[in-house]
Amino acid sequence: MDREEKLNKFLAETTKRPIPNNPVERIQVLARDLAEGATIGLWRPGIGSDRQSIVGLGIDVYLAQKWNGNYPKADILESYGYLQAYPGGGGYNITREAFDLLNEHQAQHIFISYKRSESSAFAMYVLTRLKQEKLEAFVDMSLVPGEDWHAGLEERIKEYDYLIALIGKETLKSDVCIKELGWAIEAGLTIIPVWHNGFKYQPDKWNLPPKVADLIGATHAIEVKEESASGYNTAMVELLNRFGITP
Repeated sequence: MDREEKLNKFLAETTKRPIPNNPVERIQVLARDLAEGATIGLWRPGIGSDRQSIVGLGIDVYLAQKWNGNYPKADILESYGYLQAYPGGGGYNITREAFDLLNEHQAQHIFISYKRSESSAFAMYVLTRLKQEKLEAFVDMSLVPGEDWHAGLEERIKEYDYLIALIGKETLKSDVCIKELGWAIEAGLTIIPVWHNGFKYQPDKWNLPPKVADLIGATHAIEVKEESASGYNTAMVELLNRFGITP
């Protein structure tokens, strides 16, 4: 694989990972990606900088495509120990702390949307498996008693990176599930539909908000192809693969 092919593969993989809303996690994502690029030979561990912008062949393309110029600056990464300034200035070395991030799962904050009367058992199974892999997942039964569910859910969704939508035959009858999908779209979350219980999307059957209808119709869904332990496990493996985890 030549350098251009390697760079294109790196860009395809890194740009599909969501940029977290949490400022500290944004710093970690950038540091990890810089370390990954150095590890596979796209750039050297020593990188150029004007103490704010990070520069270098390949790095510029990555920063433009993933961050659109709005990335944590070099001096911020230095303050967190992920970059070390050259004596006299002019650039940085990527530190061991940044390379150590490659051995950790990136923080993924995941909201699980489901209709309780149809998908509670499946939601608990998904939650358990995600937590086993040290992923931060949330289901609405975790709301504080007495908390306003509408405000509580909407605010939580805005803080997350992913929404997993468990969709069965009755799910799209739920106003709550439709609202959750709408909030996730507005907040820019990566949405992963998981179809189960024989669900097949039929556009004419549902009177959905256009943005929700477009999402369900156009997004590649994970399907539970058979209602069995094996079928659900196969779908779960595919779901974990979306987070870069091979069980």
